Amino acid sequence: MLYMSKIKSHTIVEDPSLEPYFITKDDYNYIVNIKVKTNKDHFRSNGITKEYEKSLKFFPNLKLALQWVTEEKLHNKEHYTSLKDFIAEYSKIESNIINFLSQ
Repeated sequence: MLYMSKIKSHTIVEDPSLEPYFITKDDYNYIVNIKVKTNKDHFRSNGITKEYEKSLKFFPNLKLALQWVTEEKLHNKEHYTSLKDFIAEYSKIESNIINFLSQ
């Protein structure tokens, strides 16, 4: 029987410009994750608040992972009254991530 070796470790990339997301890198992928906090008042929670990490998407390279984060951050459910405002918000998010990469 052939077993895949267990992943030794993850590289973790956290930055305010990525929040609420963060990126991990394993031996094979770049993974976009999010921290989830459960609601202690939910009927299944037993009155306990828990925080855990949830993997959202897997990408073969960092560029694609960052593009996905940019698109998701732009989907903020706001109402834009002009295309100019929407593009300005996109440019701001993209610029923050580009600045992150150039550091």
